[in-house]
Amino acid sequence: MNKYSSKAVKTAATVGMSLAMVLSNAAPVFAATAVTDAPAFCDSSYESAGIAVLEALDSDFTSNITSVKEIKKADKFTADDYPELASVLKTDAIKTGLTIDEILALEIKGSTIKVVDALSQVVSCNRADEDLVAIAKHLVRKISGNWTTFETLVGNAETALEALNSGYADKYSSLAKVTENYSEAKALYDELTTYVDYVDNGVSADAKAGYKNWDNFKGFMKDYDEVHEGSTLKTYIKQLEQAKVYGNQTVLDLVSKEDAISYKRVKNVETFIKNVKSNDIDTITAAKYNSVKDADEVVEYMDGLQAIVDEMKEAKDLLDGSNEAKKAYDDVADKVEALKGYVETRKTLSSKDQDDIDKADDDIEVAMNKFTNADLEAIQTYVEDVINEFKTVKARKLSSGNYALTLENATYGRYISAEGTEFDANLIYLLTTTVAKDEEESYYDVLIANDASTKDTLIKAATTDVKGITLGTNLTSAQAAKIVAAKNALDELDIDTDGKNPYGLTAKERRSVNNNRTLIETLYFKLIMNGTVTQSGWVDKGNGDWDYIAEDGSRPSKWVASGANWYYVKNGTMLRNSWIASDAQGTRWYYVDDNGVMVSNTTVNGYTFNSYGVWVK
Repeated sequence: MNKYSSKAVKTAATVGMSLAMVLSNAAPVFAATAVTDAPAFCDSSYESAGIAVLEALDSDFTSNITSVKEIKKADKFTADDYPELASVLKTDAIKTGLTIDEILALEIKGSTIKVVDALSQVVSCNRADEDLVAIAKHLVRKISGNWTTFETLVGNAETALEALNSGYADKYSSLAKVTENYSEAKALYDELTTYVDYVDNGVSADAKAGYKNWDNFKGFMKDYDEVHEGSTLKTYIKQLEQAKVYGNQTVLDLVSKEDAISYKRVKNVETFIKNVKSNDIDTITAAKYNSVKDADEVVEYMDGLQAIVDEMKEAKDLLDGSNEAKKAYDDVADKVEALKGYVETRKTLSSKDQDDIDKADDDIEVAMNKFTNADLEAIQTYVEDVINEFKTVKARKLSSGNYALTLENATYGRYISAEGTEFDANLIYLLTTTVAKDEEESYYDVLIANDASTKDTLIKAATTDVKGITLGTNLTSAQAAKIVAAKNALDELDIDTDGKNPYGLTAKERRSVNNNRTLIETLYFKLIMNGTVTQSGWVDKGNGDWDYIAEDGSRPSKWVASGANWYYVKNGTMLRNSWIASDAQGTRWYYVDDNGVMVSNTTVNGYTFNSYGVWVK
């Protein structure tokens, strides 16, 4: 019986075997160099070694005026003809001449990596120069989940082309015959699309004869697809949906169900997309990508995968240690850790330990008071700009009436762990721990609402705000208020008593406050003992007349804004129904009405004033 008998092929179709598997039962089995040590996923060290071999081969091919598609499986490669290749292999490895498959079994110079394993990684990674990847794929490629090398690939090409030659007249020479024998035709067509490029690598004369029918056969198969476009597309989409992107996660799982997948797997998803487009997914066989790529469902899935890649990269950038928000947070992480420790202690106490509870609450307050405005801004920015891009806190009221705070996925949540372990555990604890069981406010909320201005405001009150006030000053009401605030700030900061430092002032901050201590206490004593101050600001004189006293007690001559209006005071007295010049030369003129308000956008006694209050001459 002819080894390509229709009975054998029909049996293959019945049990779901590929044509190549059936033919291999009758045809000789070609020896092959096995891929044994290559990593399961893209490995840059193996890939780099493979690229070095491919660059050497490409250079030698050019020198020998040949290409990977023209070499024969029995050709001997010597160091004289392939010096660049010899230079990346171990010394004298091809001195006497070896076949391609024998070379694939060699180790690369300076390593224990075999050529075949390195080339398989170039194919898997699929990110090198496309010409180099094409050479690698011609020498070693994955067929039905198994790596296959050059000698076997050429043998399979020969077998498939011979099958086309022997069966063409009866089964594949018209659309009608292809339709009648579609299962066999499709199996052979899939084999040929993989192996037809090996036609010039030394196949038999019968195989060469079969290749002459390839274009016609291919045309009939395309005609069949057009006639049966709906069912073919439906099958392709189903195969695409079920294709595994990473591990057991399919396209359907990732795009439609939005399953979780680590952002670290971005290279796996990128490689999958490339392999779909180059028809290198073993389980997708219904059609070629280019023939279905414009179908809505295919576009939706492919765009969905690309969106996942884009989001994974954005997630990686947000989590990068060089992220400015992350770096700013890292500077205050120690304070967050300390606060978390006090909160954790507080949560272990029962209601009967009131003294211990009071102390724990005091410890929490002291810890919170150590955060500066800049600290709180750094924490809030990190939470809002980074963490909240991945996780948000959701409050759930339990049947007991208590609240539970949990993390829920936000935009990039599916790309990290459910617990948010990528973030500082201390901060996550504060975000998800309620202050009171029956309220949804978290310790993070209390911290941010702590008005980080507390510490900075107290320091400012005891330093900057009293600057310029001396013992000889006749105090105004505004200055008196600042002195009282400064004295209260000193008492609150409490940095000189029993070595306490409740607000965590730095040495520099403590010096600046202590430098003003004597002045503040003396001014406060003077204020209490004297008891008289000069009112500052606007002073009502009655009958519509007003005076204006500056904060330092002086009576200025200037424009003063109050609400939406402007007023002019001369030696502290508000002018009414008066013209005011902008300078001694009278460059611009303004007018204030009976209430002292500068007029604008109006006409008074025949004089017109613009929106700036300037008289338009």
